[in-house]
Amino acid sequence: MNNTIQKIKNDSSINVVFTDLFDTLIHRTVHPNYVYRIWAKFLIRDLGLTLDVGVLFKIRANVVSKLAADMKLSKVEVPYELVMKEVYYRLINSNILDDVEWLKFYNITMEADYRSETSVQFINASLVDGLKFLKSENYSIYIVSDYHLPKSIIIRLLDFHGITDIFNEVFISCDYKKSKESAGNLYPLVLETTGSDAAQTAMMGDNKTSDVINSVKHGITGNFLKHYSHKFRNKKNLLGNVEKEFIKACKKVEKNCKKSDYPFSEYIIHFYFFTERLYTEAKKNGIKDLFFLAREGHYLKHLFDAYQKFNGISSENQINTHYFKASRHSAKQVSLKPIEEEKFAPIKKNYDVMTTTQFLESFNIEEKDILTIASAVGVDKDEEIENFSASDVVIKLRANDAFKEAYELHRVGQRDAFNNYLNSFNVDFKSDGMTLVDVGWGGTMQECIYQYLNCEVPVTGYYIGLREIYTIESKTKRYGLNFTVYPKKGYSDHILQANGQLYEQLLAAPHGSTLGYKNNPEFPTIEYHEPNEKNVFDEFISPIQKFMDTEFDDLMKSLNGLTYSDTMVQNYITGLALRLGLFTNRKKLKFIQLISKGFYQNVGGNKVGMVYDPSQLSQSKIQLLKEFIWSPEKTFRYLVKVKPLLYDKKMAWMGWIVSSSYYYIKFNRYMKSRMFTKDLIS
Repeated sequence: MNNTIQKIKNDSSINVVFTDLFDTLIHRTVHPNYVYRIWAKFLIRDLGLTLDVGVLFKIRANVVSKLAADMKLSKVEVPYELVMKEVYYRLINSNILDDVEWLKFYNITMEADYRSETSVQFINASLVDGLKFLKSENYSIYIVSDYHLPKSIIIRLLDFHGITDIFNEVFISCDYKKSKESAGNLYPLVLETTGSDAAQTAMMGDNKTSDVINSVKHGITGNFLKHYSHKFRNKKNLLGNVEKEFIKACKKVEKNCKKSDYPFSEYIIHFYFFTERLYTEAKKNGIKDLFFLAREGHYLKHLFDAYQKFNGISSENQINTHYFKASRHSAKQVSLKPIEEEKFAPIKKNYDVMTTTQFLESFNIEEKDILTIASAVGVDKDEEIENFSASDVVIKLRANDAFKEAYELHRVGQRDAFNNYLNSFNVDFKSDGMTLVDVGWGGTMQECIYQYLNCEVPVTGYYIGLREIYTIESKTKRYGLNFTVYPKKGYSDHILQANGQLYEQLLAAPHGSTLGYKNNPEFPTIEYHEPNEKNVFDEFISPIQKFMDTEFDDLMKSLNGLTYSDTMVQNYITGLALRLGLFTNRKKLKFIQLISKGFYQNVGGNKVGMVYDPSQLSQSKIQLLKEFIWSPEKTFRYLVKVKPLLYDKKMAWMGWIVSSSYYYIKFNRYMKSRMFTKDLIS
């Protein structure tokens, strides 16, 4: 039994126990002041504020000091609500906080304080067990604490640790404008309220003045808990480096993934920070609903929902998430115009190679009708044609009555079915617009949906990355949260945009591609799951995603109590992309080869599998070499393909040449940062 508990037990005159809370029963892994920074981090995130953590931390500290001076109270005696109201008005007055009512702000800041505490706390098991013993012996036990958080939050913290039932009541200094440290003026109030006799009461705590000397002044037996190890930890936590702690947390997950049986599961780090940034951006812009686009959005939605649940976001403050089944193919179908106006332009130039059969199948025309139409226009239905949209075949089809009738029936039917699908979400798109979430890369589906909505409803897109420039209007804004080409492409963007197919494959869904829509509320989509693709998901991707779930949870727990910056995040994920791209071992190379067989394109010629062809390079080898020497990051998207190519050619042993480029890229980056400090060249 704990010595202090034994001492109380041995004193037969004692039947009431007062106990301090923080640094007595509950300890923290960080310095007590750091909890305020975590509070600031959560409040900024949940209110979508454009404010630095350090600034908000200092605002609160200044408010407490000023109110304490004005009210002639100690800092722990200032009522919590007054502190938060002053913080609220300062943010309003500084135009940092807009359109947030006081009650909403108050509820969110209390939640932020609660979450900041739980993210770093652990209990003193020995003392808690001792108090449980005393409780079983019919002692009355009360918490008497000098602290800035009100009883309502303290009770929640006790609930969190499962120790609420030990205590008869809780007394916190900020609720009474009295404290233990101010000559112990909180003690008489507690004694009177509880009807306790001071001579029969013991107080225990880690502060010699507040918990012992001042309690004795009021006739209470004081018990000093030295807790030197905990105090030393608090002092030590004044020192240290947040960035090192941040890197350590990320490295732990990266190493777990690297030594696991799940290749490229390290990508969960990319997905985690995308999720975090998405939540912050959505809050900042007052977004109520997010539509995660199939199929990569299936896993992204799963992670986002887990993030909100972990962070205890209340139902009223939660962002609604929806899984929206669409593909480039289906989005194209619902945006089709009357045949006189439709250009049949491909999404990309390389998707404009197909047969007449593939073209007609895209409008859900049945095989027997395809035969009839192809025969009528006099074409070989299985002949592959380049630049199909500009070919004579399309001209002939436009003049064919059977095709025109089938096309119009399909076009109108798809629009009608899609409209019903949109309505099934019960979201007012006209008032709120539509916000899409997807892996990337240019926003094709976003533009198609915008066109379907007659270019009247804003359709915004949030992507892991943007690497292509399409026509962007004020109502089709899009953002790459991990990398982008807007407003310009920088070093990090060049690195992170490589290996796009791995992002897509690791985010694969357990269902097929959406080909179109039908008027069936229970099954509103027409889907096709290509067999090779399904096999790759079931055998490889699904197990990886399940493993990544556990690492995602670890990241949430490890990073929850750290106040890291966006620069730290970007530097880490850029370095991670470099390592993953250039230090690819044989196990990962084999994995790339296997999953590439199931890469299915549901547009153009519906190709299955993916093969890298060096002849497709848009630059000469001399140009590439020059670019590598000056700006190696700009060639990174080619470098990451070299090892898989060597592996396919049974020349994997030469991969060390590629790996060595990692050190040149880092050296080049370092030298440029030292020599060209004016940043006038790219």
